[in-house]
Amino acid sequence: MLEKGELKRLKPLLVFFCVYTVVFILWVKTFFYTLPFLLGLLIAAAIQPAVGFLQRRFRWNRAAASATVAALALATAAAGITLLAVYGVREAVSFLVKASSGGFPEFTPPVKAFFARAGEFLGGLDMDFLRRNQEELMKLLQNSMDLVLTFLRALLGVVTSLPTVLAMALTLVFATLSFSRGFPGLKAWARHVLSDTAVFHVKSGIESSSGTGRKYMLSYLLLYFITFCETCVIMAVLGAPYPLTIGLITAAADLLPVLGPGAVFTPLILYQVLIGQYARALGMFVGWLLITCIRQVVEPKLVASTAKVHPLAMLAAVYFSLVSGSLWLLFYVMGFCLLYAVFKETGALPPLLPEDTGKEGERVT
Repeated sequence: MLEKGELKRLKPLLVFFCVYTVVFILWVKTFFYTLPFLLGLLIAAAIQPAVGFLQRRFRWNRAAASATVAALALATAAAGITLLAVYGVREAVSFLVKASSGGFPEFTPPVKAFFARAGEFLGGLDMDFLRRNQEELMKLLQNSMDLVLTFLRALLGVVTSLPTVLAMALTLVFATLSFSRGFPGLKAWARHVLSDTAVFHVKSGIESSSGTGRKYMLSYLLLYFITFCETCVIMAVLGAPYPLTIGLITAAADLLPVLGPGAVFTPLILYQVLIGQYARALGMFVGWLLITCIRQVVEPKLVASTAKVHPLAMLAAVYFSLVSGSLWLLFYVMGFCLLYAVFKETGALPPLLPEDTGKEGERVT
């Protein structure tokens, strides 16, 4: 049992955990219902500096400035999403057609040949053991392919559901215009509802540039976009199939510390080696090194310091997600760790371990 003093110290963290869990569950259950409103609120918050600039510089009223900036932001986003959707649907349809018309026969023989060569090289091992593992690997590949096909079919179903997409787009447009115009009122309402201490911690967390604040998040969004563009260009130059899909997956993998783009490039390189595309495998390896070098040069210029989230926490999020088979669990753990880092930095939440003083006077947490 915890001591009363320790339990009292950790009470804010327990309350945060319970509130965060309840809010996250409600968000997941109502995701498709609240998505356009949440996106509208985020876009409205992002364009506030531009709205303020038009009001100050050209003396526009708030309604005109909000409508103009929101329209430009939505038009830019719509153009980009449409372009990505066209190429993304084309790649998904191509993948489904190939999978349904015989799958990927170029992959299975090289894998079997690899096991055969491995068996010859490791002649002292039990061959039955190698055969069993070969069968298990092929079953795993088949199950993974079925999972990918199910996801792509579901994604195509959402994309091709035109009435739903149009209704969501219209809701997003009006939500963005409404939230942008009434954003000062929303901020005043939030200040009225929340206590002064809560307002201070939220404001400090948003404006912080040394932790996971606004500048940090915007800088890393730009880095992920650069990774996406670099991957698409590399795959297109090498003639690899599905460059857009691979670029999106690589940008998503870039969110994860320690793993990063290597989590995507490593299996791709191995796949190219197994099917005999050695030149393409070498090109992907060089591209991976290029992305890593550019990241090492650009990241320090955009981000003053990294988020104070231990890499083990992010790896645990990936592990929990893989074990449970749920992508939502990945978002849950990552969101919890990031928010905890923000509010611990502002002083709203206590450190997980009590602070102590080392022999040299340094604080150890």
